[in-house]
Amino acid sequence: MDYDIEDMRRHDVVLLCGISGSGKTTLARQLEQYGYTRLSLDGIIWERYGDAFAGFDAERRRGIFMEGGEELRRRLETLLRAGARVVVDATMCKRAAREAVGELCSRLRASVTLVFLDVDRETLAARLATRRGTGPDDQIVTPEELDGFCAGFERP
Repeated sequence: MDYDIEDMRRHDVVLLCGISGSGKTTLARQLEQYGYTRLSLDGIIWERYGDAFAGFDAERRRGIFMEGGEELRRRLETLLRAGARVVVDATMCKRAAREAVGELCSRLRASVTLVFLDVDRETLAARLATRRGTGPDDQIVTPEELDGFCAGFERP
C-alpha cells in the first residue's frame, strides 16, 4: 500500500492503527527516516517480559497490554514535552485507546493524524506465519489469536 508520507509529516504525532501484521512497524521505520521517534507498544512489553510474554495466558497478556498502553502514553507525553515528533507503533485496536492518545495530544497542542492500515485476513496470516519470536517486532501470533484480534478490532 502507498501512504502519503508528506501528509503524515505535517503532524507532530502519527498514530498508526491496524491488526498485527498490517505493516505498522514498516511504516513507522520509514517515518524514523524523517526524524520521528518510534514509540512501540510491543517494544515496551518486550523490555519488561521478553519472550516470556508469549507463554502467559490470554488474561495476563490483556492486562500487560493495558499496562503497556499506559506506559506508552506516559512516554508519548514525555517525548512531546521534549519537542519530539513521534510515530506511535501500536495496534490501537480500541476506540478508547485512540481517543486517549488524541486527548493527550490535544492537551499538549500536538497535531495528530491517524493512519489506519487496513489489510485483509489472508495477507495478515501470511505475514504472521513468517514470525519467529526473536524480538518485539517479530512476536508470534497464532491463527486463533489473529481471529480474536480481527473479531475484537474496532475500525476507525
